[in-house]
Amino acid sequence: MSEYCGDDQSVALQQSIRSRIPAISDHPILANGGRILNILDPDLYGWDRVKATAERDGVVALSMVDRDVTRERLDAEYGPDHGFPCWGAFTGEPEDVVPICEALLSQLTLPDGWHFSHATCPDDDLIQASQTLNIETGVMPSPAYYLRGEHVPSLLTCLHTETGDLVACASATMRYHPDGPLSQWIFAGGVSVDPDYRRRGLGVAVNAALLVESHQRFGWRGVLEQAQADNHASVGMITRCGLKQDAEKVTFAINTTGRYFTR
Repeated sequence: MSEYCGDDQSVALQQSIRSRIPAISDHPILANGGRILNILDPDLYGWDRVKATAERDGVVALSMVDRDVTRERLDAEYGPDHGFPCWGAFTGEPEDVVPICEALLSQLTLPDGWHFSHATCPDDDLIQASQTLNIETGVMPSPAYYLRGEHVPSLLTCLHTETGDLVACASATMRYHPDGPLSQWIFAGGVSVDPDYRRRGLGVAVNAALLVESHQRFGWRGVLEQAQADNHASVGMITRCGLKQDAEKVTFAINTTGRYFTR
């Protein structure tokens, strides 16, 4: 099992973020995303600090920010020709999302012996299996300590065959500061489905199971998921689970490395 995943630069960033957990935890505008630092309000944090953080880390996320205002400021700070990867923000409240997900699961018919598992502190074998599946599907895996919930409460939901093989996985974390703008929200993502089992609705199923179980355990009051506009499969999966896109909010990545990060 790898404690950290990715190339040398990605591993170094994950290690650096872990070393900064006390400072991150003290700041209501910051969130540890495991793989990347999240800044929830760049204006309040200060753009000089945003740029310094991006320069130090190589990549930083501006999470669920105003699309037009933030893009204008990014253009002013970095120039209009600088590219900024962007993910749409899909949100929902439990009274809307959970019943829809429960209905989806009640209608789900799985092969005999297939089953879901939910772990707030998964063992090394399950972490390795989920990280491997993430990599196979183009998703940058979270560090092992993060999946074990050693910083923020975390849940890893997996779908297994009758022999225990991993078919699909998804994870969620209560990563946001209790005094921050997303207090008591959960971030859900990392959905991956074995390529041999795609086009069976299993991404929707594992995402729905994650949202239902995480609400039972953590009692979140809002959920955020993200997808790029051209990732139609992810957008469809998220919206089928009852989340709606906030047209005015997005997540930007400031990536000074020019390297691919994650889908």
